Amino acid sequence: MTDLPGVLSSGGWLLATVVAFGAMILVHELGHFLVAKRAGVVIHTFALGFGPRLYAAQRGQTTYAINLIPFGGYVRMAGEDFAEEEPGEGSFRAKPVGVRMAIVAAGPLMNLALAAVLLAVIAATFGVPVGVTNRIGMLVPVCGQPDGASPPVPCPAALVGLAPGDAIVAIDGRPTPSGQEVVETIHRSPGRQLVLTVERQGRRFEVTVTPRLDPARRVGLIGFAPEIIRRRYAPPAALAWGVQRTGEFVAGFVDAIRNLVREGTLLRHLGGPVAAGRVLVEAGRSGGENFLYVAASLSIIIGLFNLIPIPALDGGRFAFLLVEAVRRRPVDPRREGYVHLVGFVLLFLLLIFLTVQDIQR
Repeated sequence: MTDLPGVLSSGGWLLATVVAFGAMILVHELGHFLVAKRAGVVIHTFALGFGPRLYAAQRGQTTYAINLIPFGGYVRMAGEDFAEEEPGEGSFRAKPVGVRMAIVAAGPLMNLALAAVLLAVIAATFGVPVGVTNRIGMLVPVCGQPDGASPPVPCPAALVGLAPGDAIVAIDGRPTPSGQEVVETIHRSPGRQLVLTVERQGRRFEVTVTPRLDPARRVGLIGFAPEIIRRRYAPPAALAWGVQRTGEFVAGFVDAIRNLVREGTLLRHLGGPVAAGRVLVEAGRSGGENFLYVAASLSIIIGLFNLIPIPALDGGRFAFLLVEAVRRRPVDPRREGYVHLVGFVLLFLLLIFLTVQDIQR
């Protein structure tokens, strides 16, 4: 797959970011749309974006529209309007509660499915990291700093003249054919001098480095990333890997949110559309693989966010349906409508707050 930096540097990054967000919104709304159609629900409108309409086309009973503001979208179904008195044939509210749950949950689940597909594309096209060699893949600028160092001092690898492509074939005279052995030896040696035997274009020489302690990870670093060994998967195995990685990301994200809530710093770490767009742009500038990784991550976040039981979100609607299933009778539609309206206003205010916060950053 062609990397994106060249395209993004010429301004195409904006188009790539809009297309990525559009795809996330499209698959989300498509999930609601397809399951509702399958259940026999009449779809009045399938729209991408909010605000004034840029384009609209009528196909059967459904109006397909693209609106001005690209961040969002909606599917308007018959019987979904809480002001309607009696649900008729083809109405959302006339369907069994289990069917309505499936329709509501389909949007977030489609976001998770999109993430799995994007990750599968990475596995099939770029390959999955399965290990490292003893060669230097790239020098990195951050490796911990000596106490009181200002301005920042270059990392030991750069100071002794190591370069990408160099192979570290021994440390303190002990052969290191494995890249993992090189990394582990450096990690457990902060503050201790190491003599590296380096091979460059068939010539061997020795350099002495002292790994610096990384205060966050509590390991020694000299300032390089090893060359990565990659394995490309066939499409079925790539999809299985994408599903597995999606599950791992979901578990990690939920755990991270739980920690932020416990620390009381959740709002400070949240980002809105501006922050998400900025992250996508930076990822695209560093390569197509990183762009796809970040797009997959954002799709998962969108899916999980919509599953939170907050009024106006899919999770809030699902919660009301769950109550209906337990009570065996629906919540008063007008009361539920008021609750969702309040939730929508609060979410809109949160979006404004996050956007201002993103810009200030």
